[in-house]
Amino acid sequence: MSPAQYTKENMVEHQQQLARKINEYSMLLSDGIVDRDAPKSDTCVEAKLRWLRSQIIGGFAEIQTPFGSRKLTYADHTASGRCLRYIEEYIIQNLLPFYGNTHTSDNYVGDRTMKMLHEATEFVKKCLGGTQHDALLFCGSGTTAAIKRLQEVLGIAVPSILKEKILNTCIGSEERWVVFVGPYEHHSNLLSWRQSLAEVIEIGLDKEGMIDINDLKARLEFYQGTGRPMLGSFSACSNVTGICSDTRSLARLLHEFGAFACFDFAAIGPYVEIDIRSGAIDGYDAITLSPHKFLGGRGSPGILLMNKALYQLKYAPPSTCGGGTINYVNFFDEQDTLYINDIEEREDAGTPQIIQRVKAALAFQVKEYIKCEVIAKREHDYIERALERLVKLSNVWVLGNTKVERQGDVGLSVEERAILYLEAQDRVRKGPSLKWP
Repeated sequence: MSPAQYTKENMVEHQQQLARKINEYSMLLSDGIVDRDAPKSDTCVEAKLRWLRSQIIGGFAEIQTPFGSRKLTYADHTASGRCLRYIEEYIIQNLLPFYGNTHTSDNYVGDRTMKMLHEATEFVKKCLGGTQHDALLFCGSGTTAAIKRLQEVLGIAVPSILKEKILNTCIGSEERWVVFVGPYEHHSNLLSWRQSLAEVIEIGLDKEGMIDINDLKARLEFYQGTGRPMLGSFSACSNVTGICSDTRSLARLLHEFGAFACFDFAAIGPYVEIDIRSGAIDGYDAITLSPHKFLGGRGSPGILLMNKALYQLKYAPPSTCGGGTINYVNFFDEQDTLYINDIEEREDAGTPQIIQRVKAALAFQVKEYIKCEVIAKREHDYIERALERLVKLSNVWVLGNTKVERQGDVGLSVEERAILYLEAQDRVRKGPSLKWP
């Protein structure tokens, strides 16, 4: 057909055909796992787990040791999960060949990619209990970037070389945020707050080795009287000991004193159900997590899901300005710039991490496929069996209270470590480079 013959009716028909074609390629995340060879969702758990194990890339890998070739036993899922073959193949076959920039919707690849990205985003948001009152932001390299983004949208993230100058000349003491953190925070949830404009208050441990609720309550009572904005940022689970925080009780206490409640789910996110329930007395105002720690999620970005009421840049430019964040720019007047009102759009400058976000959604799909209650029970059984043996060993010291709720993280102090390493060729984390101070 020549351009002259391409009428308005032809164009409408072509667009309708294109829309139908795009619908055919929908990820259909709500219909279960994307691999058609996978056992159905109502299949017995063991069959689904066997299939997933068969899909792990490197599941049968071997390494060279002083004692010859040995099968690799990967024991650092707290740092990063493993890749799944069917997810990588799905991306190769269904995303990469039709990949297009989502800043345009007037061509096939752009429209199709935008639809897939939107579906992935909405799926992740639904898995975390998000509603229209919450904003989901994908952020760089895991929870570290997500917490930094939270500080940016609060308006308290500044370059380190300017911090003291701003505190001394620009901010009154009554305006300065007070941020409460726990006794077993990842460096990401401690150092970045210290480098922000906030005053950081560290809550200690009680005699059971848990977050000291009485200490937190006393600090909240004191700072409530100052009228300063307050926020608690606590780990939902220690990535050293695996000890879980009572996030609902912490959220309730923080809200009773007018403070925001934020939680870092990086260490526990792959294993439990997360429901932000923002707006509720025991709900969360913000959660951060790292989908790269999920099975199948390697390479995916960090996630910040926050109550929109926490967003402080409504009448200011977004945390990062760029393409996709504006409605209008005046070439001659810097002040005459209109930014998009929607938080998720205005905080998504530049070309989004398309492949990474789709992979994050597929990793959440794995979690939904197995079911949180099944995962939680397995984790509980594994840690119970491990602790039953470990506490009996005279040369092993298990860090933390062994009588409280834990996930599958165990911090150990072992005598004659070098000998153990040579004999067992263990491949677990041997240092606290990302852990406590």
